[in-house]
Amino acid sequence: MRFRPYQWFVEPLLALALRRRRLAALGFDGPVPEVAIDWRREADCEAPCPVVKSKVPRLVERYVARRAGRDDPLRLMPMVIDLARYPDAAAFDAALKARSTRTLPKIRKAEREGYVVRPFLVQSHVFDIHAIRTSMPMRSAGPVLDYWLLKPEKIATPATQRHDFGWPACPVHWIIWWGVFLPEPGYRQGEVEVGERLVAFVKMWRMGDIVHYTEIMGHRDHLEKGVMLLLHRAIVQWLIAGELAAAQGARLLLYGALEHGRAGLLTWKKRAGFRPVRMVADAVEADG
Repeated sequence: MRFRPYQWFVEPLLALALRRRRLAALGFDGPVPEVAIDWRREADCEAPCPVVKSKVPRLVERYVARRAGRDDPLRLMPMVIDLARYPDAAAFDAALKARSTRTLPKIRKAEREGYVVRPFLVQSHVFDIHAIRTSMPMRSAGPVLDYWLLKPEKIATPATQRHDFGWPACPVHWIIWWGVFLPEPGYRQGEVEVGERLVAFVKMWRMGDIVHYTEIMGHRDHLEKGVMLLLHRAIVQWLIAGELAAAQGARLLLYGALEHGRAGLLTWKKRAGFRPVRMVADAVEADG
């Protein structure tokens, strides 16, 4: 219930106050592109699916417009990467380089220092997630309440033995956590020796055509090493390649709104390849 009052009252004020000048900062002086999406993807959905498709999810309510061809000045403007624009990983790298010549060198330096990226189970790295979330009281998106309030047991029940990551049963509706790891022999998570330290993570939620970064965060001691760009690039490469069912057919990678956070967050999104769009879906109008 805490989400809806913010969505109804605060987000419209943010859109009114910030949209015009932030679009100008990104070089937009006219209408932004409009993209039609299908969040249900009934033909591709497989059981057991975690989504009740008779109910419009909050993700769709928040970011997807109800009508095509009509701007809504009170609705947040999504920041996305249109995956269809990039036929392969090299094309995306070229886009990153065009946005900033410093991005790819930072990523390559992180790779040389031994950082690796892969999906993981939350239960296997609870204490590292807690360390990351409580490593800074303020971030580019604003104050971090977890810095003062979060307890490890609120994240998940820590694993008591090693578990292998498993891909979701439904390829178009899922939540997957991806992380950046640094090898560290003998390193433990509670009772379990894991031999690596989680230093950054992103929680991803797929809803049909949309893959959404619902949370992305790195430990303060590793942020200057380029770990967030390394993580982001690896995920985009995975989506573009589409080798696994969970990545196939994804249309847009969404990371919040144009109006979210401070100027530093907007700059990061721009350098990472995100751009503003209007997402529209007939299903929202039918259910609204």
